[in-house]
Amino acid sequence: MDEKMTEYEKVTKSVKPDIIEGLEERLPQIFEDGKVNFEKLKELLTDEIIEKEDDRFYFNWAGKSKLFRLIQEPGYGTLKPDKEKSVDFDRTENIVIVGENLETLKLLLKPYFGKIKMIYIDPPYNTGKDFIYRDNFKQPLRDYLEKTGQIDSEGKKLTTNTETSGRYHSDWLNFMYPRLERAWHLLKDGGVIFVSIDDNEVHHLRMIMDEIFGEENFVANIVSNLNPRGRQSMEHIAVTHEYLIGFAKNIKSLRFKKQSLTDKQLKEYKETEKDGRKYRLIGLRKRGAGARREDVPSLFYPIFYNPKTDDISLEKLNENYIEILPKLEDGSFGRWRWSKSKINSNKHLLIVRKVKRKIGIEEYEVFEKDYLETDTGVKGTKYKSIWINKNFNYEKGTELIRELFGKKVYDFPKPLEYIKEIIKLSTDRNSLILDFFAGSGTTGHAVWELNKEDGGRRKFILVQLDEEVQDEEVKKEFPTVADICIERLRRVSEKYKNEKQQKLIENNQDFGFKVFRLDRSNFNLKDEFEISGDEDIEELKKRYLDWLGLWVNEPLVGEWRSIDIVYEIMLKEGFDLNSKIEETKIEDNNFYHVLDEKQELEFYLSLDEKITEETIEEIRTPGYRDKTFVFLDKALTDNDKINLSSFVNLKVI
Repeated sequence: MDEKMTEYEKVTKSVKPDIIEGLEERLPQIFEDGKVNFEKLKELLTDEIIEKEDDRFYFNWAGKSKLFRLIQEPGYGTLKPDKEKSVDFDRTENIVIVGENLETLKLLLKPYFGKIKMIYIDPPYNTGKDFIYRDNFKQPLRDYLEKTGQIDSEGKKLTTNTETSGRYHSDWLNFMYPRLERAWHLLKDGGVIFVSIDDNEVHHLRMIMDEIFGEENFVANIVSNLNPRGRQSMEHIAVTHEYLIGFAKNIKSLRFKKQSLTDKQLKEYKETEKDGRKYRLIGLRKRGAGARREDVPSLFYPIFYNPKTDDISLEKLNENYIEILPKLEDGSFGRWRWSKSKINSNKHLLIVRKVKRKIGIEEYEVFEKDYLETDTGVKGTKYKSIWINKNFNYEKGTELIRELFGKKVYDFPKPLEYIKEIIKLSTDRNSLILDFFAGSGTTGHAVWELNKEDGGRRKFILVQLDEEVQDEEVKKEFPTVADICIERLRRVSEKYKNEKQQKLIENNQDFGFKVFRLDRSNFNLKDEFEISGDEDIEELKKRYLDWLGLWVNEPLVGEWRSIDIVYEIMLKEGFDLNSKIEETKIEDNNFYHVLDEKQELEFYLSLDEKITEETIEEIRTPGYRDKTFVFLDKALTDNDKINLSSFVNLKVI
């Protein structure tokens, strides 16, 4: 059969094959029969290898060695659209995914590899009340929870990750590590991840993030005063703060926004040019440490000023020019901040004023004009590592939930303004933001609020497990946390549209969201054939043939929907979930045409049981050459496959 025909991959593979493929291209000598010979690799990299020594520092815990196999396990699930729960499904580019987040991250890996600008997560803090969910999607969620003792047969949660557990910290690390590792792949080169955490695991979190992202890519540990009253349940000190740990994908490519100036800082810009531009004066003489003449002798030199013409020069052009030297407050010599060449290039930014020294003498001093507005916009200041703001208070988050729902439906939602500040700091107006511990949906809400303020087109992807709500009264209306998240976004969207319908239409703002649900694959994944030792040989043979026939003849399982197959193929082919989907016909057969305009990718899918000769002939015309077509294997004869595979990129299910 022609090499342009392939059987469709039924699982979402990890990035491992791409890494191996890259190695094979660059280092073919280390491969034997398609596998890496590590002895040859070791010989080749003798000087680069760190030998394992007992006294070398490394961070280890129970279960870590098994994590890497789990990370490289392919994705076995799919994402099925839920139009009923969505808002503006056909128009919006925001996404909410209901389901377990590690499996979801694996499914998102191919379509969103290197495309996320900022990730924010608020994971379980391991306080002894958190529950850590499954990491093997081959088992249905209910099976998994029952088998691991987390729920009973009635679905009630039984266990938490308590401090009495012998693997208390290890369980949390095994839970967090693979999710952070997958997140690294999703970030852009100039992307950043922020993780909220408290004292229970902040030290461990920093260590695994050092390992995954690299110590050199550490951005900040921001201390956030989110609970000014303090946790009164603490025995000795009422803790008021949490941490926000930030790591870049590549620190050299990271660009942060500046923080807006305060009213007090704005008052410093009290000078005004004739054209209306505001500026402040900054002394050209160096202040603080290293300010003396002897510290940098080359930056001690005279500047000449003509009071009659206001001219500044590095030479005394005539008798009207006065010599100005950098002097400290005590009258001793200091130094300038600028070199002579910089003064020559930026003389227009300098101004001379008379100042009174502490010793009572008036002298001329040189100042730099620091303008409030530059070519890049209004000036700002770097964000500080301690955040104290009355709007960054958990009570504000709770008040907002009460305002939206008329009652408290969620404990300790992150304050909206706090998440807005994180997004404002780290994204531009067209960024894609991911939160895979979405909770009540604050991140999505914050993205919308910021877009409303600055006219941005930021988009979000939220992932939230359909974890059961514990409050019995709330559960009657909102059975799961994911239900609360979706309902919050729906109410916020409706509120925006009611407030400013006309302006929204004019600005084409996107306040909708597509809902997807993580589910088992639509493909019939062939499980291992199990043999019982006491089984009759004829019965075993019959069961084997049934097992083999089911897999070959029924490639799709359950009561599948065509649109679900479309989205599953999109994920496996690396198509954006916002790709255009059109139903069309080619001769006698029905097709879906899927187009990802951003990546310039497309494919055609037909789930018809039989593809006619007329359709095949039409596909073999120049307009379809080298395009990707996906069919049911049983819909084509061997001759059909030969005819098509020589002309198009043919895939069969």
